[in-house]
Amino acid sequence: MARKDTAAQDALLILAILKRIPRSSWITSTEIGQALAESGREVPTRRLQRILRELTDEPEFGMEINTESKPYAYRRGVPDPTLASVTLSPQVSLLVRMAQEYLKHQLPAPLVKSLDYLFEEAQETLNESARSSRAAQWLRKVAFVPESVPMLPPVIKSRIFDAVSEALYRESKLEIDYVNFNEEAKHGIISPLGLVQQGCRVYLVARFDGYDNVRHLALHRLQKARVLDFAAERPKGFSLEEYVASKHFNYSNGGKVRLILEFESGVFAKNLQETPLHRRQTLVRLPDGFWRLEAEVDDTNVLDGWIASWHRANIRLSEKQPVADPQ
Repeated sequence: MARKDTAAQDALLILAILKRIPRSSWITSTEIGQALAESGREVPTRRLQRILRELTDEPEFGMEINTESKPYAYRRGVPDPTLASVTLSPQVSLLVRMAQEYLKHQLPAPLVKSLDYLFEEAQETLNESARSSRAAQWLRKVAFVPESVPMLPPVIKSRIFDAVSEALYRESKLEIDYVNFNEEAKHGIISPLGLVQQGCRVYLVARFDGYDNVRHLALHRLQKARVLDFAAERPKGFSLEEYVASKHFNYSNGGKVRLILEFESGVFAKNLQETPLHRRQTLVRLPDGFWRLEAEVDDTNVLDGWIASWHRANIRLSEKQPVADPQ
């Protein structure tokens, strides 16, 4: 019975590996191992290399290998619908493709690379379904429109992202070369604490050796990153979720405020009715036709920018009243 269980596990592992090997681009054995680890499958490097070698030796898998890269890179040449793909319905494929369209404007390429196999399968499913249905037309009937000025994500080197991901996973220190916003080059040893995406930028939350404060390092400004064989030093009680919730990434002006706005625009009022600032906000129509909004919100630069963006709403009153923290 144990042997059967082992064989089943081996088969599932092979399927998991095949699903992560794209058809249109190369992926290294290291990247495959990382993708498997992120999905909860820890595969020793030698075992993964052995399986990849065996898959490459079998023509029916359609595997191609690039031995010029170190580590070796792989891709699928001839698609095998029974082994090399996941089964997606046209409806799910549409959602996946919509997610891809959104993510390509939001995340740096290395972050979505491990999902290439899923995006490819969704595209193939839609193409296949189009032969007997209207599935191929679906994507022409949906569009993603960003609320802010659209910007391309900054370029993050794959080797940098790989090193940061590995260090975070292993909870190891990193030796880095970094160029800050003022173009000043820095070198140091850091303990990585987490990754945070803000808009199209990704920041590494970390603490430098010898310092107690937590820093935000824009991932695209890292020039070099090397994983060290030293355990990262995590501040006692540190929680990334609580750290982000304390407004460190919203440029806080300090605490919460009761925001009071009086404005004329019915369009602005409709937006606030459909997407309120707070569950307990109040929005009422005044006798003179203006609207009055009251809501408890975080006092941030993001809030200031949002108010300024509605200058056409004819805002006649904009007031912030400090809200005392509960004891």
